[in-house]
Amino acid sequence: MKEIIMDERWHKECAYAFFWKNVSGIGDKTVEKLYEQFRGYENMYRWGEQFELSEKQKTALKAQKEKWNIKKEYQKLLYNKIWCIPKHLAGYPDKLKQIDAPPSVLFVKGKLPDPSAAAVAVVGARNCSPYGRSAAHKLGRELAANGIQVISGLARGVDGISQRSAMENGGASFGILGCGVDICYPEENLDVYKKLSGGENGGGIISEFNPATEPLANHFPMRNRIISGLSDLLVVVEAKEKSGTFITVSSALEQGKDVYVVPGRLGDSLSYGCNRLIAQGAGIIYSTDEFIKEILERNSFIKGKCLTIQKEKNVIPKENPENGSLEENILSLLDIQYCSLEDVLEKVGSKVKIQEVLAALATLECIGLVESEGSFYRKKENII
Repeated sequence: MKEIIMDERWHKECAYAFFWKNVSGIGDKTVEKLYEQFRGYENMYRWGEQFELSEKQKTALKAQKEKWNIKKEYQKLLYNKIWCIPKHLAGYPDKLKQIDAPPSVLFVKGKLPDPSAAAVAVVGARNCSPYGRSAAHKLGRELAANGIQVISGLARGVDGISQRSAMENGGASFGILGCGVDICYPEENLDVYKKLSGGENGGGIISEFNPATEPLANHFPMRNRIISGLSDLLVVVEAKEKSGTFITVSSALEQGKDVYVVPGRLGDSLSYGCNRLIAQGAGIIYSTDEFIKEILERNSFIKGKCLTIQKEKNVIPKENPENGSLEENILSLLDIQYCSLEDVLEKVGSKVKIQEVLAALATLECIGLVESEGSFYRKKENII
């Protein structure tokens, strides 16, 4: 079992990676080249201007340094319970490192997929038929019942239906967005979004786009490579002849993933795409029981967790770049009984800003040492 300890250095590198994600005119390819030379996001910040950047990029970098407060901006992420996980740090999914043009940074609300458990992407028509709705619902339910994670784009129709069904049946699901993780799109799936962003059943919301980024049309083809990249195989439930679903299918095939389809009815426009994929050699789901059996037998997945914290050793970020030892102090003040935010502020003293306290509480909650209910917080019982 791989253990990831989120310590001072980890947080500090995340904070600097977030800075680079926000420099105008410097994209993922340039960030990757900078990292190869300087071997660290903070090192890039200190010496990156020595790199062969264009004059326009150098000007943008200088302007960003002048206006960007690394400590304050990273605190905002923690306050909003958003993880910023750079490609070269522990926690970044190994599966994504294998795809073409992996995101330089992932933003996460909730959890990332468990790499030791099977993961299936379910995609399809937004305006699906009753047949498509039924198939998506059944797939979500059966995958969840067998401990298989469901990954999709949280879109209306097949995506959202399969994810909602998985969650209703106790399964982990992950919504990959074409906008910031702090934006629910579409709004009709707000109930699913809230549960996923809260980490319900071990699920989460994931995006490569900065928080507050609006859902623009050109973002969705980009997010599709992440949907397929995080999955072991792709399932298509209804697709028209010309469907955006085929972008995800292409990504999956380029990544060497198998594609399965739910066969459709002859003459049905929503089934044309699926039936064409069958003709081209895609796998056919003729029985969900057999499909799931094949997944589990072929991959020999073992249930378990990968992203863990050494709670038994009380390994917490003692001196991260934002709060110093504030997390440790707050943890020592909390008990298993809920305590209001006002009481926490009173206990830590007036010299500490409320934003710093909220960021520290968010960090403790994200790494599983504290839980909250509204504005009330308590230490988790299993670390007493």
